[in-house]
Amino acid sequence: MSTNTCGFPLADAPVHSCLIRLIGMMLLYFFVPAVLAQATVVNTGGAGSSASAVSVLYGQIYHLQNGYANWTGGYLDVRDSGCNGNTLCVSTASSDNRDQGSGNWMILPADGSAKSVGDAVSPGDLVYLINQYPAKKDGGAYEGARGGYLDTRDKGCESNRLCVSTSLTKNRSADSSVWEIIATPDGVLTGQDIHLMNRYVDGDSHTYLDVRGRRCASNLLCVSTSTGWNRDNGSGSWRFSAI
Repeated sequence: MSTNTCGFPLADAPVHSCLIRLIGMMLLYFFVPAVLAQATVVNTGGAGSSASAVSVLYGQIYHLQNGYANWTGGYLDVRDSGCNGNTLCVSTASSDNRDQGSGNWMILPADGSAKSVGDAVSPGDLVYLINQYPAKKDGGAYEGARGGYLDTRDKGCESNRLCVSTSLTKNRSADSSVWEIIATPDGVLTGQDIHLMNRYVDGDSHTYLDVRGRRCASNLLCVSTSTGWNRDNGSGSWRFSAI
């Protein structure tokens, strides 16, 4: 039996039916891949994707989220004053800005660095982290860096190595407020897992910013330093998030 170009018997498939089928196949061939490609592009821009990550820059203000128990360790925060003879107490809060910039931190290059404001932060850089809470002296005027430089002072807090608080003066004692960025060689990006190693030498070693214990200063988790960068389930992991 004779057939048309669609492969059907001529008696059963008129020419216009054949044309309709060919047009449908052409639409499927050209239109569906374009739709799928568009859907893929939209999906890659979702929350937490690498497409949304940007370089951490000196002079900018960020939140610092702790990685304990799958990033439920809270945000680096100041609350209460006078801890360990320093300016403000440091702990983590459940929110990224609990009170007037208490969870906001400016990152600056440490003294002697070749970096300047506006440059990208790199793995291995030595930095200061300056809290933005409006710490004031008795006269009401700002003294030094607002909420102070993230600093280590005293030992044994929460059965960890060094106690962490803020100081209104940088380098209060032998690089106590200098932190080294430990990250992959690709760069330091928002949302990227990093570690912060304090440059103060305790005995013969450096220590890492860590969370251990709960409810310090009526906040979420206590902050101190540990001899290891991952003492417990991400406790020594941190990531910058833009404000």
